[in-house]
Parts: sequence; structure tokens; C-alpha cells
Amino acid sequence: MDDLPDTMRALVLHGPGERLSLEDVPRPRPRAGEVLVRVAASPINPSDLAILNGEYGLRWDYPLIPGLEGAGVVVAAGSGLMGRIVMGKNVAFVGQNQGLWAEYAVVPASRVLPLPKTMGLGVGASSFVNPLTAMALVGEVRRAKQWSAISTAAGGALGAMIRRRAKEKGVKIINVVRKDAQVDALKAEGARFVLNETAPDFDAELAELCKDLRCRMAFDAVGGTLSFRIGQALRSGGQIIVYGGLSGAPVSIHSGTMIFKGLSVKGFWLSQWLARKSAPELLLMTRQVTKSLQSGFARTHVARHVPLELAADAPSAYASNMSGGKILISTGAYPLGL
Repeated sequence: MDDLPDTMRALVLHGPGERLSLEDVPRPRPRAGEVLVRVAASPINPSDLAILNGEYGLRWDYPLIPGLEGAGVVVAAGSGLMGRIVMGKNVAFVGQNQGLWAEYAVVPASRVLPLPKTMGLGVGASSFVNPLTAMALVGEVRRAKQWSAISTAAGGALGAMIRRRAKEKGVKIINVVRKDAQVDALKAEGARFVLNETAPDFDAELAELCKDLRCRMAFDAVGGTLSFRIGQALRSGGQIIVYGGLSGAPVSIHSGTMIFKGLSVKGFWLSQWLARKSAPELLLMTRQVTKSLQSGFARTHVARHVPLELAADAPSAYASNMSGGKILISTGAYPLGL
């Protein structure tokens, strides 16, 4: 590691809601069981927006470096067999104690996913959060022995992965979006059930679809009054899995719906879900992610990539048009293959 710099450039957040600043900070150094990754790119996800606003479950101390996932090349390692195995490899990975909107990051060697040699680092940068979330949510439907589910915010990248994963598993998805253009786009790609939540007949159509498909489950990334409307439409014994809060409003549920229809609501946080998995289960999932990337199920549409030094305002740009595709923050260290 003697030839590596002592400092690195990073986007730093000094407090919730504050503007990001580009700073020179000490480069982290890997300890036993850890690896140092030279970051190629990191996407902006809704969870990153929550971190910027101080609304995410991680308790990283300020000042902090945001960015939950990304891709890069392992350039150094602490002691341990796993670190030696992945040395020099292209990997996807998730942050541990700090994020990835920086030139380097240190993470446990067990939390990196070696990428196929034929896959660009730009594609690999989004290969953890959304693919694993889609796998987990569709898996919840199958474990409940159900064959259909509602998916809100279905026009985004994760909504697309949920549809593709559900198709693989034989689960029908009722896609809920906010614009007629999104309805047209999803139907053009082959989605059968697509509803615009702003349409005047949305509630009646959703209830009718839930009746026809015997739908008792929903994945809700929005919250607010949309949760209320979904709860009214689901069949008796239904469940809403809340995994996001894009509306910024509290989840709203009618007490009578919970009492008389047996509706339940639970939260889903990928970090906690992964923490409950055994080492063999994690290994199996990483292999599934690799296969899904190669097959196209987990591919994410990238709208553009922004250099690290110009990316302070990129989260705001992403927040204003999430369905338009991912924005990658690039360090310029490696070609992204996009």
C-alpha cells in the first residue's frame, strides 16, 4: 500500500439536510478481514436521499461520506484469506462505516461481490441494493404462498426489477405509478396490470384487480395516503410491506381495515434482512445476484454519470426525476463500460 495516497477526495455531509462539499480527507486503511476498494462509481438511491436528510436507520457519525453501494477494484487488503482471494478483482460492494461517494472505501472482505470480467463497473455499481430488495420482497410473497402483489413506485428501477423477478417466480404484479406516460411505458414493455394512482377510477380499479387476482400483499415504497388506499383494496388477511417513504408522509391505515379485514403492516430494511442471513445463505444470494446481472434481471438503466467533483447537486437532480434512470457518481478512476 506504499504507493497509495494518504488522502482522497470525497463528498462530505456535515449535518442532515446540509449541502454536500468536496473535501480532501484521510484515506481509510484496511484492518484484518477488510479490503480497500478504489471506487469507480456509486449510484444515487432513494435510501441515499434519506441519509442526506438524516432519515435513514444507519447511525454514522457526522461528518460522513454518503453512498450505500458501488463498484470498484480491490487494491489492498488486511490480513485474512478472503482479502487475498479478491485482490485486484472488480467488485460490487456496500458501505460499512462510511459511504462510497469517495475515491476509496474500506469494507469487510465478506461484503464484496466479485463481478464477471465481461461486466462493466458502471453496471456493477447498482448490483446490491435493488436486486437483493427485489429478491427479498418477491420471496416474501412466495413464503406466504401467494401469487400476486401490489408494487408502488413501479416506474422506477426497483419496480422494474420486482416485475422481472416476479415473472421468474410466477407472481403477478399490480404496478402502481403516478403518470399516464409511465402506464404506457410499462405496458409497452409487457406489464399487464398497470394503474395510475392519480386517475379518478384508481381505487375502484385497484379493488377490482385485487379481487380478480386474490391479492393480499403489497410492497409500498411511498407511504402516506397511498398506503391507506392499498389497505382498502387488499383482500382480507392482507399485508403491506413498507420499504420506503417517498411521499415523506406517515403511513396511513384505517383502523377498521386492520380490525375487520385483518390487515397487517410491517417494515422492510435490507440491512436488517441481510444481517439475519447465515454465511451460506449470503453466498447463495451473491451467486444469484451475479447470475441475475448476466441474465439482465438486475440491470439498471443509467441516465448519466457525474464526476465526483461536480456531484454535490446530483442528489437533487435524481430526486426530481427518479423514474428517469439512475445517476452514477463517478470518480474517473476506471472506465464504466456504459
